[in-house]
Order: sequence, then structure tokens, then C-alpha cells
Amino acid sequence: MFCPRCGRALALPPGRSVPFPMHVCATDGIVYDERRSQWYGLPEVEAKLHCPGCGAAMEGEPPTPPSRVFVCYQCGITFDRATSAWFGLAYHSSGAP
Repeated sequence: MFCPRCGRALALPPGRSVPFPMHVCATDGIVYDERRSQWYGLPEVEAKLHCPGCGAAMEGEPPTPPSRVFVCYQCGITFDRATSAWFGLAYHSSGAP
């Protein structure tokens, strides 16, 4: 998992036996709760967003502000700004090959 704000790798949970496994960005303080599939501390999305699946910069659609949807053309993860919903992220966070 990668931080949607800075693109750095999130620290992995200590182990699978932890009741609430969470990934944490030490730089921005953003947390991903694996059990609930929920992000915490994610600031208001402005003009730039990084893909939590691969860390690449996501492209805004439409390309002129205000961008409503952000798409990662490397792995297909999409973020809908209007509903604050991530699409395609469950596949990457589940550890599927």
C-alpha cells in the first residue's frame, strides 16, 4: 500500500494476527484500516493524488479543474472525488497476485 498524499510506501501492520491491521504513513499520518477498507486522515483532495496501489501520480479527469475523478493508468485504481470512494483498491489490498 502507498500513501495517496505523498506516494510513499505505508508501514505494514505488525502481523496478520493483529485484530485491527492498519497501514500508516509516517510522513503524513494517513491511516488505512484494512479490516474496514477505510482511510483516515486523508485531507481534502485538491489537484494532486497518488495511487495507493502502486504509488504513481494519478491523472485527474476532466483534465481541467475541478477534476472530479482521479485515475491511475498503471493499475486501474480510480478515486471519485464527489463520493470520496475508491474503486479497484480491494484487489490490491487483499494481497491477490
